[in-house]
Amino acid sequence: MSQKEHIIYTIDRLPSEREEMVQYYVHRMLQQAILRRASDIHLEPNEDNLTIKYRIDGYLTLDSKIEAAYKQQVINRLKIMAEMDITEHRLPQDGHLTINFRQQELDIRASVLPTFYGEKIVLRLLKKEENYNKLEDLGFAPVNLAKVEGLLGLPYGMILVTGPTGCGKTTTLYSMLKRLTNQGKNIITLEDPVEYQIEEVNQVQINEKIGLTFASGLRSILRQDPDIIMVGEIRDKESAEIAIRLAYTGHLVLASLHTNDAFSAIFRLLDMGVAPYLLASCLNGVIAQRLVRQCRGKNFQGRLAIQEVLVCDEYIQQSILHYEQLNQVKKQYLQSGFRSMAVDGREKVEQGLTTWQEIVLTLGGLA
Repeated sequence: MSQKEHIIYTIDRLPSEREEMVQYYVHRMLQQAILRRASDIHLEPNEDNLTIKYRIDGYLTLDSKIEAAYKQQVINRLKIMAEMDITEHRLPQDGHLTINFRQQELDIRASVLPTFYGEKIVLRLLKKEENYNKLEDLGFAPVNLAKVEGLLGLPYGMILVTGPTGCGKTTTLYSMLKRLTNQGKNIITLEDPVEYQIEEVNQVQINEKIGLTFASGLRSILRQDPDIIMVGEIRDKESAEIAIRLAYTGHLVLASLHTNDAFSAIFRLLDMGVAPYLLASCLNGVIAQRLVRQCRGKNFQGRLAIQEVLVCDEYIQQSILHYEQLNQVKKQYLQSGFRSMAVDGREKVEQGLTTWQEIVLTLGGLA
């Protein structure tokens, strides 16, 4: 199906159960997910039913169960909507669909995984309209916000945003990009997928099936006269080295990486095989973050970011050149008042924004 033929499914009307049970189940599930502010929907097959769970504020919550007689029909309906092969039940598949509910359009990424009792589906809900915030609305402590603004003011080099999946890295990257628009700069992004559209930013969606990978896309970007480049994720040595070299040759590069904390990003890149002299010369800073549930009176509602911002000064640059010194430097920073995520979280607990139990649960051994 071509891009122009992509169907937008309107789910405003909830069919009667007698009219069409499968459509009723699918529409109700999607409507409830939106109304309850879910980020993901999990459909898990069991021997006797299909369990529906919503991820709300980072936690999976059981919603309902669909009886076994309709289990495969519901799965097939979603696979058709996401433009997947309904005859394939043995291999994982990825797809996407677009829905409209109460004049709000959402893109949904769909992933199918074969399990013992059938195919498990996970749906990630993404609002099509701009969904990024101003930097000052992301919960940065004043000292951390000043560090980030300083990093964005540098003409070249690399800024990393790190953390596990679902910690808000994309939101932070988009907010940083928005701050950099309207400055006469050519901004290009490589994303998998493009989650939200930003005016004045040239966004490229990765498509590995046709050979458009992060690495090949980064090589092509050089011919587009870029000033600022965002790489959705550094995944391997090849993409890391290309991104580093782009930063080394006079470009400002923003990228995400999966590591536990800011210092771990340095270890990860060196372990990937990035040359220490290149990393030391162009890594400007690292932002590490997590999301915790936010207190609203006696209840939790919404999520709040806790962050740490590491600015790579000359001392850290020298330690990158001498790998064996990095652990010692990390200890010295933590002991000398570096505002780690644990410190940031503790202050937000004192402000009544979250609880210490949330901090410990989210940070684990880092708390």
